[in-house]
Amino acid sequence: MTTDTFGRRQFIKYGLISSLFLLSGCSKSQKKLALRGVANSFPSEFVNSLSTGWKFFPIKDIELKKFPYNSTLQEKTDLLVLNDGWISDLPINLLKEIKADNIRNNFSKQATSFLDGLGEDHKKKLLPFAVSPWVILFRNEESLALKNKNSWEVIFSRSLTNQIVFPNSPYLLISIAQKLDLVNDFSKIKSQAKSFDDRNALNWVVSGRANAAVLPLSRCVDSLIEDPRLSVLLPQEGSPLNWTVLASPSLSEESFPTDWFDSLWGPTFLSRVISKGYLPPTNLSNLRIKNINVPRKYQSLFLPEENLWNKCWSLPILTLERKEKLALNWNNS
Repeated sequence: MTTDTFGRRQFIKYGLISSLFLLSGCSKSQKKLALRGVANSFPSEFVNSLSTGWKFFPIKDIELKKFPYNSTLQEKTDLLVLNDGWISDLPINLLKEIKADNIRNNFSKQATSFLDGLGEDHKKKLLPFAVSPWVILFRNEESLALKNKNSWEVIFSRSLTNQIVFPNSPYLLISIAQKLDLVNDFSKIKSQAKSFDDRNALNWVVSGRANAAVLPLSRCVDSLIEDPRLSVLLPQEGSPLNWTVLASPSLSEESFPTDWFDSLWGPTFLSRVISKGYLPPTNLSNLRIKNINVPRKYQSLFLPEENLWNKCWSLPILTLERKEKLALNWNNS
């Protein structure tokens, strides 16, 4: 009787101890730091360069349309990675300052200009992580009668009339038009449009339903290298820049992982990330002395000359009043 009682007590005791260990294990597994971002919007190297203490939780495009970023920031999120086109949708009051002076001190003029254009409320709470220029992608360029082939003026070639897929962003297109001295008359650009569909621009061109598209280099690199029918132009006037940025929710107690930045742009991943059409937010002159392994044919595209790169520009955040004015100008032209 005594032995049985002792056995039951021991069983209960060890059962409790086992449960505590199990709960402890669960607790540790849940302490992984969470990075969230739209799935397939950046290369795998962004995630692979993270330390083992982090885990990536993808956000699907359809989820982002239904639930804005303020919903995402209420979840367990330590860092958010996003395209600069979504910045105006970020609830800035739910973000905290990213303290990474050792990174910010090495930013290029382009990165600094981009941050200045965001305004004081945003510039301390967003960190530029990578950048890719908008380019013009052509299909079977040799068969097209193109004029001004090194300039944005090429989009007005007669062979491209009603054959270009433009981004669904009047703001971006107006910035290009202004480079070409088309201040308030945008009908010339509109007449060349097959569609305004940046999400599916690559598919339009690859399938042959359009002859050209304007899209970030990072979105067409793989197809460009694999498909000999495709070619790309970074115009001599420069180009708008597409930034990938990081934000940190106020609910997170974690400091910014500077080792992640150093790892992504370090020797292990550097060439691979650049070959995907991305550049670091630091000075390009530092890259030229390194052995960057990218296809020779596209060397000047992946690593643009300094004078061309300096002509590129970022789009500042617009006030609501300015947005309405631009929309009015676009719709009335």
